[in-house]
Amino acid sequence: MVYINSKYFCLLIICTHLPSILSFYLPGLAPVNYCEEAKKTASCQSRVRLYVNRLNSEESVIPYEYNHFDFCTADDSDSPVENLGQVVFGERIRPSPYNISFLRDVACATVCEKTYHMDRKEDVEKLNNLKKGMLKNYQHHWIVDNMPVTWCYLVEVNQQFCSTGFPMGCYVNSARQPKDACVMNVIII
Repeated sequence: MVYINSKYFCLLIICTHLPSILSFYLPGLAPVNYCEEAKKTASCQSRVRLYVNRLNSEESVIPYEYNHFDFCTADDSDSPVENLGQVVFGERIRPSPYNISFLRDVACATVCEKTYHMDRKEDVEKLNNLKKGMLKNYQHHWIVDNMPVTWCYLVEVNQQFCSTGFPMGCYVNSARQPKDACVMNVIII
């Protein structure tokens, strides 16, 4: 009888089949080629998709979907399919209303406009919900080209901290004292 070590047997199988392997694909990791709008082809696109994800906070255990707050939204029918791991960890990836084109500089563009009337109960509730999110320092989580949008800010002289989320807003109380995100941007000389 001949005994073969299982480690060597697996290596033997891999080596015998190696010449037949031409390529492989990992779901969700296919490379995307980008080019300018004028040079767009079937294999090269100019639209860079920005997806929005859930908002969370270190001050609360409750994550919220992007559309829980009164932000500009896009049609959810173009939502990417999350894998099981993303669902288990609370990912809720949705398309964003932002239009980004490769190599096209846009300084400022209106995505949507919101008007609130303080005499309408639902408008007051929307504003209070936004204020509550800012007070609890909820963070946006956006995705561009399958990579998280990262926000970096100074924490000390010549030192910066980077986070994969960025604040949904800056809360300032009635005494005009800033909280969290507002304080991070203050440079004292």
